[in-house]
Amino acid sequence: MGSISKSLKILGEWSATIQEGLLFFLMSLLSVAMLAEVLTRYLFKTSLFGVEQFIGYAAVWLYLIGASYGTYERSHIKAEFINVIVKSKRKRDIIRTISAALSTFMSAIFTKWSWSYCVESVLTKETTPTHNVPMIYFQSALLVGAALMTIYFLWEMIEAAQEAAFPEQRE
Repeated sequence: MGSISKSLKILGEWSATIQEGLLFFLMSLLSVAMLAEVLTRYLFKTSLFGVEQFIGYAAVWLYLIGASYGTYERSHIKAEFINVIVKSKRKRDIIRTISAALSTFMSAIFTKWSWSYCVESVLTKETTPTHNVPMIYFQSALLVGAALMTIYFLWEMIEAAQEAAFPEQRE
């Protein structure tokens, strides 16, 4: 199990590096796009055609990649009051395993829903109203974000289960 865990860790670090780069790129792109829109609107009294729509679609990618990255880092919002109630580390690990299992299950449902949504978008050849860009470019953010979150929650569940089952092997 050690080599699988090491391989998962390397794969996770690799995907996190890609996500960090994508997040930086998206934040920079959105900042420039919003600045351009503000400047053209207030200085030239005109608007860049389709920029508002583009900003909205790109923001969806930013939100979902950010959410999956937060899941990877385990810095997503949690209401963990269990540490106050339960004093046993093993019991907390069991509760953390159950919590991660529920999160994995919910993310898997969202991934399945996102897959169906993307397939439907491709089959109907859905496009944006202004530029006729295929909507799948933007809707696939749901699928990518959900799939990554499912993988990261599954990873968290496996680690929590291992810590609960083998407390002596903690790093």
